[in-house]
Formats: sequence, C-alpha cells, structure tokens
Amino acid sequence: MSDRPAEAEAEAVPKPSPSLVVPVRDVEQELNRQMKALQGTGPIHRARMSNLVIFCNSLEQSIEVNEQIPAISAVHPSRTILLIGEPGGSKDVTARVSVRPIGVGAKRYTCAEMVTLHAAGHSVDRLPFAVRALLIGDLPVNLWWVATVPPPLAGSLLMELAENAQQIIYDSIGWPDPARGMAATAAWVEQIQRAGGRWRVASDLNWRRLKYWRRLLTQALEPTAAAGAAESATEVVVEHGPHASIQAWLLASWLTQHLEWKAQAGRFTPGVEMAWKFRTAKGDAMVRIRRREQGTPEVFRVRIACRIDDKPGALVISREDAQRLSVQHEGTDSAARTMTVPHQSPVDLVGRQLSDRERDEVFHQSIVVAGVMAQSLLH
Repeated sequence: MSDRPAEAEAEAVPKPSPSLVVPVRDVEQELNRQMKALQGTGPIHRARMSNLVIFCNSLEQSIEVNEQIPAISAVHPSRTILLIGEPGGSKDVTARVSVRPIGVGAKRYTCAEMVTLHAAGHSVDRLPFAVRALLIGDLPVNLWWVATVPPPLAGSLLMELAENAQQIIYDSIGWPDPARGMAATAAWVEQIQRAGGRWRVASDLNWRRLKYWRRLLTQALEPTAAAGAAESATEVVVEHGPHASIQAWLLASWLTQHLEWKAQAGRFTPGVEMAWKFRTAKGDAMVRIRRREQGTPEVFRVRIACRIDDKPGALVISREDAQRLSVQHEGTDSAARTMTVPHQSPVDLVGRQLSDRERDEVFHQSIVVAGVMAQSLLH
C-alpha cells in the first residue's frame, strides 16, 4: 500500500490544460508545450487512433459537441479538430488549443489533443486549408458533419473537408426538406463510395439508431415466428415523432428492400404523411410514413398488414418505453414479445461509429431504395 499522502495522489492526476488562443501557425508548438507542462505529474502519453474533424455551423452546436468530446475520446481517442463555421458575420480563423486527460485510474496519464478553429463569413472557406496542416498523416481521418445541412447540399466546403477522410459521419435527424435531402444524399453516397477507387464510407447516425428495430423486424418476419407474414404483406405504416421523418424513411426503405418490393410512385402531405405505391410478387402494396404531432424525434410504431397462419391480421412493432420494443400479432390472442434495447446516447453512437469504417452494404442498398422513393416525390 502506498505511503504517499492522499493530497499527493490527488496532485499527481493531470488536470486539463487551459484552452489557449494561438495563431493557427503555432498550434503544433502549443500542443507540444502543453504536453510538456503535464510531464511533472508523471509519464504522459498522447492517445491517437485517428484524426477526428468535426464541423459545426453554429456556436450552439459546438458547445453541445464540446461537452461530448471527453466521453467520445475515452471510447475512441483521436486528435480532435473542432471547426465552427458560422455563415453570417465576419471573423478570421482563430485557433484554441487544449490537452485533456482521458479516463480515470491507470488511464489518467493518457491525454488527447484538441484544436478548435473558429471562423465566420468568407473566412469559413479557409477552414479546410487550416485542417490539412493539422492532420496526423499516418492516421485515418474521420469527418463528423454536425451541421443540419445534408452533406451533398453543403457545396465545396464539405468536399474539401472530406478530401482525405476515410469516413464521413452525418446525422439526418431534423433535416428541413426530407425529400430533397434524401434524394441528394442517396446519389452522393453512391458517388463518394465509388469515386476514384478510394476507400471512403458514409455513415448516418440515424441508421445506427435503427439497429434494434431492424433486428426485431427481421425476427418477427421469420416463418417460424409469423408464418406467411412476409409473403402476404400488403401495407407498411411507420409512425414517428417530429423531426424523425428521415429515420422512419430509412427503416421503411430497409423493410421494403428486405421484402423485395419495388417502388412505383409516391405522394406526400407536408408535415402529415408520405405514401408510396410498391410492386410486390403478388401485386400492389402501400408504404406510409406518418408524423405524430407530439413526441420525441424517433420511430414509435411499425404496422405490417398481412396474413399470419393464413388469417388476416398484422404485425405491430412498437416502442413501449425508452429501452423496450414489443411485437404483437394483431388479430390473434398471442401475447406480445418484448426486446430490451440499450440506451444509445450521442456519445455511444459516434464513439462506436468512429471505430467502424467498414462499408455497410445493407445501408447502401437501403439508401438506394430511399433515393428512388425520394425521386418519386419530387417528380
């Protein structure tokens, strides 16, 4: 047992260095200076699994993200470059530098570097050039696009930031024009993953949120669980809360691809419902995405009209609470089955996605279907 006083033990734990504003050209020098300043507390190691470039287009977004970065670094340590590019006003690029300890206990001597670059107005276009000089060359690059503008509609800024990226992470929740955003994104995903033969992956956090919905739907449609349901399905209705239309859309496009349906035509009533006619092996079917007036931004219910054991009915998958989904055979006396799902915080979603740079072919196929559905609404 150590005979060192508790006060000495507490003093040995490195504290986050003060965040200092420096000229962009002096960022590396300041990072090295801050690392050396922490050496007095014990051996200090830089943790770097990748470069993480984060783009926000408002101060409010950056404040929220900045609070999540320590927890994300504990899951996936990176050199983090947080970009704040405000569209209005005028502000030259400024740099703020800090070094933070990661974790507790034995990990307390491991630190992560963070650089915040802030610009406004025309100076935002200079951010990609500043980022290139700060990337660690032998490490992969992840770009986390936090802005609510769909990536393909962000113009040259996104393309320049993504030039060296192996993965582009975005979040389609809350997109203001779902049909236009989905149509553009479907074409963009296809383009970036095939351009020049380079390895590049696009990842939507909304897709990761749907992991357990997809798992439960797959199980519920198995012949041993609901005989004849998949083959006889004639209508799918997905209900969602405000700002979650894209999440519901991704689930619907995956489900129709799973059922081998082909999109024909679509129509929508803004803020109320989107609907499509599909062709199946046995005739026509409908898909409807309906918005609830109140609730959290997530999928709440999926109803699949079908025949189960050759009797008319439906499969209903519902969110019972924050950590439980259920399956009910409507029209039968069978009891509902439930699945417990873990809480998925923003930190969980991003931290796990950073380490998952494999192309998800199921996502790719689903986004292709979603693109066809989007085009039918725009024409």
